[in-house]
Amino acid sequence: MVATSTGDTRTHVMGDMLMITGTFIEGGTEFSFDGLLSTVFAAGGHITSTTPSGLLINNGSTEAVGQTVLTVDTGSVAGDARSCVYVGQTLYSGVGIRLGKITAVSATAVTIDTALTEALPDNAVLHVRGASKMSLLANAAITAQNNSLDVSIDEANSLVIFDAGRNIDASDSNNLTGISVDTGRFWILGQR
Repeated sequence: MVATSTGDTRTHVMGDMLMITGTFIEGGTEFSFDGLLSTVFAAGGHITSTTPSGLLINNGSTEAVGQTVLTVDTGSVAGDARSCVYVGQTLYSGVGIRLGKITAVSATAVTIDTALTEALPDNAVLHVRGASKMSLLANAAITAQNNSLDVSIDEANSLVIFDAGRNIDASDSNNLTGISVDTGRFWILGQR
């Protein structure tokens, strides 16, 4: 499902080409270039929000400042930490604070390259940017998000469509419900 809200849009002129930039919220938008561009050469964008990784801090109390090895569990997610994140991904807190880049993952622990600068309470949800690779248990009572950004150009209708993920109902993996609340930025380059 594509949302119809756009945060802002700006144009930048380069000879006979025009670049349009802007932001989107609530899962995406479709942008009409009718009257602005005769041809779209390229379009793209990126997500600026984070998504839950499927990992929760599992330390009984907190992970203290200075820790680099985080004890985790997966709650309603199938498998272990290795089914949720991978080496090279960057972890964030629930409020978007960068925790560090993942250097090692085991079934119950994630090692990051930077010591924690804030304590993380038990059951704090760890976040990532971009796609989350978590797989839900069959009986999970949570919703997973596929946080990818798809950009499509519909030349027949003079539209560029930005689709930033979708929510998947865990009780029925074939049933797409609602829209993601991802935010992001986009660009469109074309001929005037």
